[in-house]
Amino acid sequence: MFGSQSNIVIYSIYALIPVALIMLYVYRRDRFPEPVRIVSITFLLGVATIFPISLLIPVVEGFEETLYLSGEAPYFYEAFVRAAFLEETAKWTILLLFCIKANEFNEPMDALVYGVAVSLGFAAYENWDYVLYPIYENDLELATSIAILRSFTAVPLHATAGVFMGLFLIRAIFGKSNHLVYVVLSLLFPVSLHGTYNYILISPNIDAILIYPLLIVFIFAVIYIFRKERLRQDKKYFEVENKHGTISKSYILSTIAITLVLLTLAVIILNT
Repeated sequence: MFGSQSNIVIYSIYALIPVALIMLYVYRRDRFPEPVRIVSITFLLGVATIFPISLLIPVVEGFEETLYLSGEAPYFYEAFVRAAFLEETAKWTILLLFCIKANEFNEPMDALVYGVAVSLGFAAYENWDYVLYPIYENDLELATSIAILRSFTAVPLHATAGVFMGLFLIRAIFGKSNHLVYVVLSLLFPVSLHGTYNYILISPNIDAILIYPLLIVFIFAVIYIFRKERLRQDKKYFEVENKHGTISKSYILSTIAITLVLLTLAVIILNT
């Protein structure tokens, strides 16, 4: 019994190490660090998204059964709707309803930091769940393999989606034009990235190894985004910047509707 409990503790740590390292990297990129309290709350809210997502998954799966999908359509639905849309929308909602309303959210870099924090909150629970499941079956070899593999794939994927979510929110809030367009992209782009990753993995007609060039390209893009934003910070004397855009409830509802319509059209096209 003690050995089993010890393995649970050890592998829980393994599951959380990549999350902690990525969060530390992101936090240290910020010249004007966000309050640990707000970042921690954002992270925990990311963890808490597992509850509404778990409630919605049976609904989404039940609806899929009524569609009689064939060909690539069911794989697309699973990758983009059941997984990517539900998960990214939950994280996106936390950013809009909590993070951007905080007084501490006062410059572009903040959107990147909070976007990663909420994404890693969800990723922490998901990774912990995947890694520990084999432990209960006493399969330490499988648990080790999952922990290592996901450290370089799923966890960075979630963080990357959070960065692009934050990037487009920067344009929507601190930019001077096209606010609705950027709000839509702040959800649509992460859903597309996350969905593409999942689709590559679950479609029998695509080589799963393609997730690696996908991740490499976007991770380099993330490094560039943080480097560029940090250079902007280094050129200013004060943290606070003017906000030119506000995200209304109509923008939020329109964004969710547009994303769903586009995903629906894609499912219909693939099912014909």
